[in-house]
Amino acid sequence: MEFLSNFFSTSHFIPHGHCYLWKPELIWLHLVSDVLTGLAYYSIPLMLIYFARKRRDMPFGWIFLMFGIFIVACGTTHLMDVWTLWYPTYWLSGLLKAITAFISVLTAIELVLLMPQLLALPSPAQLEAANCQLAKEIAERIRTEEVLRESQQRWQLALRGNNDGIWDWNVKTNEVFFSPRWKEMLGYEEHDISNHLDEWVTRVHPDDVEWVTQAVQEHFAQKKSFYVAEYRIKCKNNAYKWILDRGQALWDEDGNVLRMTGTQKDITERKQAEEALSSLLEQLESKVEERTAELTRINESLQAEITERQRIEQALRESEQRFRATFHQAAVGIAHVAIDGSWLLVNQKLCNILGYTPEELQLLTFQDITHFDDLNTDLEYVDQILADNIQTYSTEKRYFRKDNSIIWVNVTVSLMRELSGEPKYFISVIKDISERLQWEQQIQASLLEKEVLLKEIYHRVKNNLQVISSLLNLQSAHIKDEHDLVIFRQSQQRIESMALVHEKLYQSQDLAKINFGEYIRDLVTSLFAAYEVNEDAIALIINIDDRVFLGLDTAITCSLIIHELVSNSLKYAFPIGRNGTISINLKKDHKNQVTLVVSDDGIGLASNFNFKNLASLGWLLVDALSNQISGNINIQGAMGVECHLTFTLI
Repeated sequence: MEFLSNFFSTSHFIPHGHCYLWKPELIWLHLVSDVLTGLAYYSIPLMLIYFARKRRDMPFGWIFLMFGIFIVACGTTHLMDVWTLWYPTYWLSGLLKAITAFISVLTAIELVLLMPQLLALPSPAQLEAANCQLAKEIAERIRTEEVLRESQQRWQLALRGNNDGIWDWNVKTNEVFFSPRWKEMLGYEEHDISNHLDEWVTRVHPDDVEWVTQAVQEHFAQKKSFYVAEYRIKCKNNAYKWILDRGQALWDEDGNVLRMTGTQKDITERKQAEEALSSLLEQLESKVEERTAELTRINESLQAEITERQRIEQALRESEQRFRATFHQAAVGIAHVAIDGSWLLVNQKLCNILGYTPEELQLLTFQDITHFDDLNTDLEYVDQILADNIQTYSTEKRYFRKDNSIIWVNVTVSLMRELSGEPKYFISVIKDISERLQWEQQIQASLLEKEVLLKEIYHRVKNNLQVISSLLNLQSAHIKDEHDLVIFRQSQQRIESMALVHEKLYQSQDLAKINFGEYIRDLVTSLFAAYEVNEDAIALIINIDDRVFLGLDTAITCSLIIHELVSNSLKYAFPIGRNGTISINLKKDHKNQVTLVVSDDGIGLASNFNFKNLASLGWLLVDALSNQISGNINIQGAMGVECHLTFTLI
């Protein structure tokens, strides 16, 4: 009693809560943890018991009971830990732990002993395979029973409705009994066939008699248990039918054949079906052979395709190697740039241009090194190429080098896309154009200087020609001879026409050539003024192709030719009191062939006119100037004068 009193006594020990210094948060931590663990331990055995009761087919159900006892004991120890927080019944707590330890060890031992049997249990996969095999066997058995049942039903129907012919042969007397169905099957009446064996033999197809007789003899010699033969027999209408002849002989004690009984069945349709089937099989075999040949060709084609694909893959690998070599050894900077602007892959030339190492450059974006004045334009191009408005773009911009110096580069950017169309990355080709821009600036300055100088030369030549013209004009005031005066004035007009060319050149935007249509209008206007022509008397029609621009040499040559032709028309075509028209046409075709036509509707030329035989300075000038530009001139003077000049514009 004293032991039991001490066993449940709480006066010899202090509660476990003192160990936790009665800190509320620590007490609650252990309290809640042990209570929840204990409740979980009590709920698990209930599930195990419920499972064992529902699945009574499970082997070793008692092990679930031992697990339940073990888990309940563990849960009790946790609840006991809650009790000892305030009530120090440690003897009772130790006893419960000892019981729990005993149950735990016993459960572990039983589980170890039970393990070989558990491992010997079939796995779910094995059970599933066994179930599948059993299901197949059951299905096969059901199918077999169904076939047997159907076969039995057919056999019973055959016995009730058998339409086979029956015969009975008495071997000793050679008499044969033929059933009415046998005769009906071949189309004979009752009295058409005698009961002698020869009657049957004469109706067997000649090609089949020998081997049918052999089959009967082999059965009589007991080489075959049954007599079975398929042969053709003649019907009453002289057609042949295929029959299946089956029979069984009867022997005496000495082995002599006494009689033989059998049946004959019409198998003509079956034979025809077999022949059709044989023909169909031949066709199928032919198709199979064709299909096999086709598959062989397909296989050869696939092998060729595989070989070609391997060749393409090898070519792609070689191409990739060449690309990498070209990429890294290119004379210009090349880079793969992500959509966000970061450098994905750069070659050494780009690093040399920008002064960065590849690793340093890949930590930056193109925005980081782009001059801020060029960044907005660059981003606008990027937006356009992402929106698929443009395929590629090229621009000149400024980059900051690593040392903060500025370089000018030409950047060409293309966008690579996924197969789905999504943007993948940009390919940028970057070329340092700083030196080129410096040269261009120097060339531009030099060209500007030369342009100013050339304009000054044209202006001075024009002034000098005008001085010469003025001198001729002054000199002509002292000439008394009218013929000499005309020569002086013509020379003065020719010089003025050349001066007009130089004037147009230094006024032109392009110093190398002038708009010849505009020049002709000014030239002819000055000639009309020099010859004091009444515009009401002589009309002027000018039709000029504005696409005709001539250089200095060609322009002077053509201007002198037009000067001479128009001067001749003004001097000779229209006598006093005669009105008329002067026309000037100038056009150029797609082959740079220029055609100049100067015509008038005046009095015309003599029928024997040949300007090459004349001593006139004007016509000699026209001929010489035409040859100078490799032109062909043709002059018609029957009704007025029409001069055609054609030359190639170089």
